[in-house]
This record gives sequence, C-alpha cells and structure tokens, in this order.
Amino acid sequence: MNKSSGDKIFTAFNYALFIALGIITIYPFWYVLMFSMNDPNMASVQSLNLYPEHFSLITYKYVLSQPFIYTGYKNTLIVTTVGTLISMITTIGCAYPLSKDKLVGRKWIFGLFFFTMLFHGGTIPTYLVVKELHMVDTLWALMIPGAISVFYMMIMIKFFKGIPAELIESAKMDGAGEMFILFRIIMPLSGAVNASVGLMYAVGKWNEYLAGVIYINDNSKKVLQVALNGMLREDTLSGQAGLMELATSPESVKMAAVIVSVLPILCVYPFLQKYFVKGMMIGAVKG
Repeated sequence: MNKSSGDKIFTAFNYALFIALGIITIYPFWYVLMFSMNDPNMASVQSLNLYPEHFSLITYKYVLSQPFIYTGYKNTLIVTTVGTLISMITTIGCAYPLSKDKLVGRKWIFGLFFFTMLFHGGTIPTYLVVKELHMVDTLWALMIPGAISVFYMMIMIKFFKGIPAELIESAKMDGAGEMFILFRIIMPLSGAVNASVGLMYAVGKWNEYLAGVIYINDNSKKVLQVALNGMLREDTLSGQAGLMELATSPESVKMAAVIVSVLPILCVYPFLQKYFVKGMMIGAVKG
C-alpha cells in the first residue's frame, strides 16, 4: 500500500518526536552515570558529560566501602520481597471477590476501598496506629500499612472481570470450589496483570523513604534510601575523613549513590517489560 505524502510526513514527525522524547528521558540517567564514572577532580556540573573524560571508579569505591550500604541493601531487599508478596496476596484476595457481581454488599465494600483513595488518615494518626501495633522500629512498619493500593486493585478487578465466565462455570459444574478456581484457573491466566502490578509494588517498596524516616530509628533496620540520605548531605560529607583521603567530591558521591540505589530495580524491568505493557493494556478497551 502506497502512503501519501501526508502519511509520510506524519510518520517522520512521529519518529522524530519519539526519538526526541527518548533522548530527553534517557539523558538524565546517562548524565548521572557518566558523572559518577568521571574523575571527581575533573567532573563539572556545568558540562554535558556525554562520556567520562577521565574514567575513574574511585567514587564507587568510597560509596561501596560504607558498611551501612550493605545493611540498607539487606533491609530493602527484605522489604521489597516480603512487602510485595504481602501486597499481592492481599490485593488479589480483595480483587477476586469484588470482581463477582453476585457478592453481597459488593458496592458498599468497594465504596469503602474507594473512599481511602480520596481521604487519608494523616501522618500522625497513622503513626499512632503503627505504634499501638508495636511495629515501630520493625520492618513490618514498611510493609503492612498501605499494603493494598486501591488503584492496583481496580486494575485486577477489571482483569478478572474479563476472564470468560464459562471457564468458571464449567469448573463449578465439575465440583471445583472458589479457592481451586482462583489458584488453578484464574492465577495461571493472570500472569500479565500479576507481573505488572507486582512490578509496581516492588518499585514502590524499593523506593520507600518517608516511612523509613518516620518509623525506623534503629540504624540496623534502616533501608537503603534512608541510609543513602545521610551520605548525600553535604554537611555530613564534608566532615568525613575518608572522603578527603579518596580525593572525591560530594557531587560525585551523590551521582554514584543514585546509580547504586537505582541499578538493581532497573535490571528487573527488561524481564517484565512485555508483561507490564500487556497487563496495563488489558481491560483498557471494552469489547
């Protein structure tokens, strides 16, 4: 099929637009990466930093030599893994029943969930609840409160509603119960939405900062983002002898710390990208 000149211009414009958007999106991360791999004495925040003029990993040597980095990594991995698992179990456990139109009081129950999207209890009341549950200074404080995202639950409800009812009815005719249907029929068909929602939960848990500041006082329980925050403050950096001995700079340390904190979760994206896109698109258009 021959394209008209207008179609060719439109296609070229789209390519140019998305290439420009891609560059704009990728460059900040590339800038941080190149800055962190440059010699701290030669690096400048005024330059474009398309490549390291004087390659050096001395800043990474300093960042990775800090013992609290590994403690923060361990706590963050625990919070991300266990917290995502808890969130997925609770979200699926709520979304599946609410996807059934025959559920008694379905609209009222869903309304209560939706109400939490509009109104929040506030920081102080939430802290008091966490304190009364004896979760302060424990990693549970970063996993239990806010375990369910109503938005993600709504995505799952929409997905479950799109599964053919004939599959469930035939399973019930064979004597299958709801738990059997959920784990043996619904879950195998929900790989895309589970992967995409699970990834979003994992990213949120990995980047958790505010809750770590509010609920965690014990240094051995601090997550990576909170641990790095202490190192990123210039007033703290300027007083550290190790920083001067390694002849690095606060700016270089900040850039290296960003890469250290972002790289692990960034590596997960390529493996889940196809599920992520598919899971977000399912249910977007009514058939």
